[in-house]
Amino acid sequence: MTVSTTRRRLLQGAGAITLVAVGGAIWRANDREVFATPSGAAYDPWTLWQSPDYQGTPLALVAAGILASNPHNTQPWIFRVSETEIEVLADTTRHLGTFDPYLREMHIGLGCAIENMVLAAPANGYAATVEAAPGSLLDIERGGMVRAAVIRLSKGNGASDPLYDAIPHRHTNRYAYDRGRGFPGDLLRRIATMPMENDVAVSLFTEGEAFEALGRTIIEATDAIVADDEMIEDSHHWFRDGPREMARERSGLELNTAGLSPALLAAAKFLPALPAKQSHGAWADQTRDTHIPTAALLGMISLRDRYDRPQTLAAGRIWQRIHLEASAAGIAMHPLNQPVEMADRDSQLERDAVWDGRLGAIIGDAAWQPTFAFRGGFPTRDAMASARRGVEEVTEAG
Repeated sequence: MTVSTTRRRLLQGAGAITLVAVGGAIWRANDREVFATPSGAAYDPWTLWQSPDYQGTPLALVAAGILASNPHNTQPWIFRVSETEIEVLADTTRHLGTFDPYLREMHIGLGCAIENMVLAAPANGYAATVEAAPGSLLDIERGGMVRAAVIRLSKGNGASDPLYDAIPHRHTNRYAYDRGRGFPGDLLRRIATMPMENDVAVSLFTEGEAFEALGRTIIEATDAIVADDEMIEDSHHWFRDGPREMARERSGLELNTAGLSPALLAAAKFLPALPAKQSHGAWADQTRDTHIPTAALLGMISLRDRYDRPQTLAAGRIWQRIHLEASAAGIAMHPLNQPVEMADRDSQLERDAVWDGRLGAIIGDAAWQPTFAFRGGFPTRDAMASARRGVEEVTEAG
């Protein structure tokens, strides 16, 4: 065999290996939808929510409800539907464990769904009245369905709320914001003067000592969560590794909504999923380096009793309205509720109420207990829609 023949065979072999490697990379890129916008049945609820099949029926309210903000995209709801009422059930199997030991955030998410449903009622010929289940979150038994509220329906012809049209445009935006543009004063006033229950209060900060203190508290609470192995494992349970898993589950967290740059998003999709500790460490870095420094607004929703069930639903309804108002105005919003999650964790482990103390000092009024923190500002990128379970998957006959 001549040298030239040997070299030719080596080059042919190397070429074959290269083709296999390139082919494998292309296959993986396609399989992981590295360069594709998410689509398919898991995302159809965002465009089908006003389907003629639903219009003028209670299912139209459910179709709006499933697009609501909710913790970790757990979608912890089941709707028992009849012609005269919709029973909103908390599916306690879809909980966040040590991230939400009292199902407080679950009920905030249910309140968000209820607000969307109430907004959808007039557009579909209904008047809606909400009856929240009484009692304390501390007394709820886990493992099944628990009534959170009943929405009573009657025929009506009231005018639709302008926020109804904003429902499909509301998405959590985890990208950097343009802090240099500030926060719109007219929107700030609308949020500050929103009608709300007597047991609910909203605090808004755009600068000053309270703004800085809340930012520091959010960053340090995130670091505390990342140091708690049980919390991050419970959180990581809801992360979906790629489009196939998301298509199956239609819920949970995904890279497309993580607020990553296009280059970093493509790389993260292509590579194997990170373990819980590493992925949550990256989240802490984002919180410290992007979320807080670029926020033009930091806010908190507070209650007289953080663990009162009707008050917690009311907090969710206010958050949904705030987010819808912002979406209608082209403003991004993002929950940053880590300090309250750590306050829950302190209580669960019977530790000193360190995080409660820090939040109370920011509010400056011991009569109020913060239950939800968030940021807002002009977006630098549009947020993608998250996956949703469809109407048929979350309804039962009443």
